[in-house]
Amino acid sequence: MGVRIRISGTNRIPQLVQSIRELRNFEIEVGIFGSDDSFYAMIATVHEFGITIRKERGSIVIPERSFLRSTFDEKNDEWIKFVKKQLPKLLDGQMSARTICERLGAKMVGDIQRKLTQLDDPPNAPSTIAQKGSSNPLIDKGGLRQRITYKVVTR
Repeated sequence: MGVRIRISGTNRIPQLVQSIRELRNFEIEVGIFGSDDSFYAMIATVHEFGITIRKERGSIVIPERSFLRSTFDEKNDEWIKFVKKQLPKLLDGQMSARTICERLGAKMVGDIQRKLTQLDDPPNAPSTIAQKGSSNPLIDKGGLRQRITYKVVTR
Protein backbone atom coordinates (compact mmCIF):
# COMPACT_ATOMS: atom_id res chain seq x y z
CA MET A 1 0.00 0.00 0.00
CA GLY A 2 1.52 3.31 -1.06
CA VAL A 3 0.75 6.87 -0.16
CA ARG A 4 0.64 9.46 -2.86
CA ILE A 5 1.43 13.04 -1.98
CA ARG A 6 0.87 15.82 -4.40
CA ILE A 7 2.50 19.17 -3.78
CA SER A 8 1.22 22.11 -5.69
CA GLY A 9 1.83 25.79 -5.48
CA THR A 10 4.76 27.97 -6.13
CA ASN A 11 8.12 28.25 -4.56
CA ARG A 12 8.09 31.57 -2.64
CA ILE A 13 11.68 31.39 -1.47
CA PRO A 14 12.95 33.81 -4.15
CA GLN A 15 10.32 36.40 -3.12
CA LEU A 16 11.22 35.95 0.55
CA VAL A 17 14.91 36.45 -0.17
CA GLN A 18 14.09 39.53 -2.25
CA SER A 19 11.96 40.98 0.59
CA ILE A 20 14.83 40.58 3.06
CA ARG A 21 17.29 42.13 0.60
CA GLU A 22 14.91 45.03 0.03
CA LEU A 23 14.86 45.73 3.76
CA ARG A 24 18.65 46.08 3.71
CA ASN A 25 18.40 48.72 0.97
CA PHE A 26 17.00 51.32 3.35
CA GLU A 27 18.44 53.44 6.15
CA ILE A 28 16.54 55.55 8.64
CA GLU A 29 17.97 58.93 9.53
CA VAL A 30 16.58 60.69 12.59
CA GLY A 31 17.28 64.27 13.57
CA ILE A 32 16.64 67.81 12.38
CA PHE A 33 16.91 68.33 8.63
CA GLY A 34 16.77 71.26 6.25
CA SER A 35 18.30 74.68 6.04
CA ASP A 36 15.15 76.28 7.51
CA ASP A 37 15.82 74.38 10.73
CA SER A 38 19.57 75.07 10.96
CA PHE A 39 19.11 77.12 14.15
CA TYR A 40 17.39 74.18 15.84
CA ALA A 41 19.98 71.75 14.51
CA MET A 42 22.64 73.90 16.20
CA ILE A 43 20.62 73.98 19.45
CA ALA A 44 20.25 70.18 19.31
CA THR A 45 24.00 69.75 18.78
CA VAL A 46 24.82 72.05 21.69
CA HIS A 47 22.58 70.09 24.04
CA GLU A 48 23.57 66.69 22.70
CA PHE A 49 27.27 67.28 23.32
CA GLY A 50 27.46 70.35 25.59
CA ILE A 51 29.54 73.45 25.01
CA THR A 52 31.57 76.07 26.84
CA ILE A 53 31.18 79.60 25.52
CA ARG A 54 34.07 81.81 26.55
CA LYS A 55 33.31 85.48 27.13
CA GLU A 56 35.35 88.46 28.22
CA ARG A 57 34.14 88.06 31.77
CA GLY A 58 33.99 84.35 32.42
CA SER A 59 32.27 81.64 30.48
CA ILE A 60 28.90 79.99 30.03
CA VAL A 61 28.75 76.22 30.29
CA ILE A 62 25.86 74.40 28.68
CA PRO A 63 26.16 70.82 29.90
CA GLU A 64 25.65 67.73 27.78
CA ARG A 65 22.00 66.68 27.74
CA SER A 66 22.00 63.84 25.26
CA PHE A 67 18.57 62.99 23.96
CA LEU A 68 19.51 61.39 20.62
CA ARG A 69 22.39 59.11 21.57
CA SER A 70 20.91 58.24 24.95
CA THR A 71 17.56 57.29 23.39
CA PHE A 72 19.37 55.13 20.85
CA ASP A 73 21.29 53.40 23.64
CA GLU A 74 18.13 52.87 25.71
CA LYS A 75 15.75 51.86 22.91
CA ASN A 76 17.91 50.03 20.37
CA ASP A 77 16.88 46.55 21.58
CA GLU A 78 13.23 47.60 21.63
CA TRP A 79 13.51 48.91 18.06
CA ILE A 80 15.07 45.62 16.93
CA LYS A 81 12.17 43.71 18.52
CA PHE A 82 9.73 46.05 16.76
CA VAL A 83 11.25 45.22 13.36
CA LYS A 84 11.28 41.49 14.15
CA LYS A 85 7.53 41.66 14.89
CA GLN A 86 6.96 43.29 11.49
CA LEU A 87 8.94 40.68 9.53
CA PRO A 88 6.07 38.16 9.16
CA LYS A 89 4.02 40.88 7.44
CA LEU A 90 6.91 41.55 5.08
CA LEU A 91 7.36 37.86 4.32
CA ASP A 92 3.63 37.40 3.75
CA GLY A 93 3.61 40.32 1.32
CA GLN A 94 1.26 42.33 3.55
CA MET A 95 3.76 45.14 4.09
CA SER A 96 6.69 46.55 2.15
CA ALA A 97 10.20 46.99 3.51
CA ARG A 98 9.82 50.75 3.11
CA THR A 99 6.64 50.72 5.21
CA ILE A 100 8.45 48.86 7.99
CA CYS A 101 11.18 51.51 7.89
CA GLU A 102 8.58 54.32 7.92
CA ARG A 103 6.90 52.80 10.96
CA LEU A 104 10.22 52.34 12.74
CA GLY A 105 11.21 55.92 11.92
CA ALA A 106 7.96 57.24 13.42
CA LYS A 107 8.52 55.11 16.54
CA MET A 108 12.08 56.38 16.89
CA VAL A 109 10.93 60.01 16.61
CA GLY A 110 8.26 59.45 19.26
CA ASP A 111 10.78 57.85 21.62
CA ILE A 112 13.28 60.68 21.12
CA GLN A 113 10.60 63.34 21.63
CA ARG A 114 9.48 61.62 24.82
CA LYS A 115 13.07 61.52 26.08
CA LEU A 116 13.56 65.17 25.19
CA THR A 117 10.42 66.09 27.13
CA GLN A 118 11.26 63.99 30.19
CA LEU A 119 14.95 64.87 30.46
CA ASP A 120 15.53 67.03 33.53
CA ASP A 121 19.15 66.44 34.45
CA PRO A 122 21.32 68.41 34.60
CA PRO A 123 18.78 71.08 35.48
CA ASN A 124 18.73 74.57 34.02
CA ALA A 125 20.51 77.32 35.87
CA PRO A 126 18.18 79.54 37.93
CA SER A 127 18.85 82.43 35.54
CA THR A 128 17.78 80.26 32.57
CA ILE A 129 14.61 79.16 34.38
CA ALA A 130 13.77 82.81 35.09
CA GLN A 131 14.43 83.80 31.48
CA LYS A 132 12.38 81.09 29.79
CA GLY A 133 9.83 80.43 32.51
CA SER A 134 10.40 76.69 32.57
CA SER A 135 12.70 74.32 34.40
CA ASN A 136 12.67 71.72 31.61
CA PRO A 137 16.17 71.98 30.08
CA LEU A 138 15.22 71.05 26.51
CA ILE A 139 11.73 72.49 26.21
CA ASP A 140 11.32 76.17 25.54
CA LYS A 141 8.42 76.77 23.20
CA GLY A 142 8.53 73.26 21.79
CA GLY A 143 10.48 74.28 18.70
CA LEU A 144 13.25 71.73 19.13
CA ARG A 145 10.89 68.88 19.95
CA GLN A 146 8.63 69.60 16.97
CA ARG A 147 11.53 69.53 14.55
CA ILE A 148 12.74 66.03 15.38
CA THR A 149 11.84 63.94 12.37
CA TYR A 150 13.03 61.03 10.27
CA LYS A 151 13.58 60.13 6.67
CA VAL A 152 13.95 56.77 4.99
CA VAL A 153 16.75 56.84 2.44
CA THR A 154 17.87 54.28 -0.11
CA ARG A 155 21.44 53.11 0.28
